[in-house]
Amino acid sequence: MDADTARERLLSLRAQLEEDIAGIESAREGGVSADDGPEGGGDRGDAAAHEQIAEETAALVQAARRRMEDVDEALRRVEEGTYGISVVSGEPIPEERLEVRPDALYKADEEDAYLQGTRVGAGDVRGTD
Repeated sequence: MDADTARERLLSLRAQLEEDIAGIESAREGGVSADDGPEGGGDRGDAAAHEQIAEETAALVQAARRRMEDVDEALRRVEEGTYGISVVSGEPIPEERLEVRPDALYKADEEDAYLQGTRVGAGDVRGTD
């Protein structure tokens, strides 16, 4: 994928993520009222459900922000001329993967290894601490 196409796709993805985050946060802020909890007349089940929803929406926002960080890193790499090169192994990321996930910073097998908690290549994927 050429640099202009990559930049365009990444900027579009970033805008979508910003929109998603704003929508999730707006729904979260508007979804719970003070009288929904036990003190306001709601029951404990309502409070527990609201707490679970709050935790789930926080996780969605966190995941979207993490993905936005990947998008920003990929944009930086476009500008540096290193887009499409794995940050773990230094090997090219397959074009098919970049088509599906333009913000990919590493190859699919490296991501799989990260998700399984193992190491691949020259370093840890995402710098696990």
